[in-house]
Amino acid sequence: MLRELQPDVVIHAQALSDVDRCEQEPALANAMNAETVANLAQALDATQSTLIHLSTDYVFDGTKGSPYDELDRPNPISVYGRSKLEGERMALSYAASVVIRPSTLFGPGRMNFCDHVVSCVKAGQAVEAFIDQVTSPTYTEDLAEGISELLGVIDRASITTFPSRILHLANDGSCSRLEFAQRIVALLGAPRAQIRAIRMAEQGRPAPRPPCSALTTQYVPRLIGRRLRPWDEALQAYLASTDRLRGPAITGAGSGRTGH
Repeated sequence: MLRELQPDVVIHAQALSDVDRCEQEPALANAMNAETVANLAQALDATQSTLIHLSTDYVFDGTKGSPYDELDRPNPISVYGRSKLEGERMALSYAASVVIRPSTLFGPGRMNFCDHVVSCVKAGQAVEAFIDQVTSPTYTEDLAEGISELLGVIDRASITTFPSRILHLANDGSCSRLEFAQRIVALLGAPRAQIRAIRMAEQGRPAPRPPCSALTTQYVPRLIGRRLRPWDEALQAYLASTDRLRGPAITGAGSGRTGH
């Protein structure tokens, strides 16, 4: 199909991103997050296409204590992170490829941490949020716009002269899961008491998470002339776009558990 279509660009966003399932089914994680990318890279050898591969902040161990940039050395601590790092290597084996790492995606299309918090709050349920996990929440609409702008400066001939074939593309700034959830609650006008602060170890999840995998970038501003807007502005835009800021939240008892 690729030989027939000869696409200018292939954006590879597929992954098994359920972190705990990856930990429990490492063979499946490797097949979906690494072997699939290897197969794609091999197929693309018969084309003149540019490959944009989406990775993750979970390739880092989270011990740096400050946001990671493209020059920091990955050291994943979970099966998911290791499989995604191997996927990066497979993608970069194709000469005309760029790896993009976002963080903690939220936006339309499927359930995510932001939607989970909103649905629990609207249902009057309490929400557990990690106090010891810091990321850079990234709005998928902003990510898509950033990729589109990058495609304006990327072509097959210039990739070999790119300052980096790995780019971090996340909304500016960082926060803990707790701070993210509290900001959502504040924007909804719901009681802050609906958010219960816990530590990651309290939920006993199968997969470890990096304590601080916030991202920054050395290269994106010089390529597209800007950083993505702050995560708080992006969050407000997303909630407003779904009309979730309209009407009072319903409060009550219950509990909700956060995901990846």
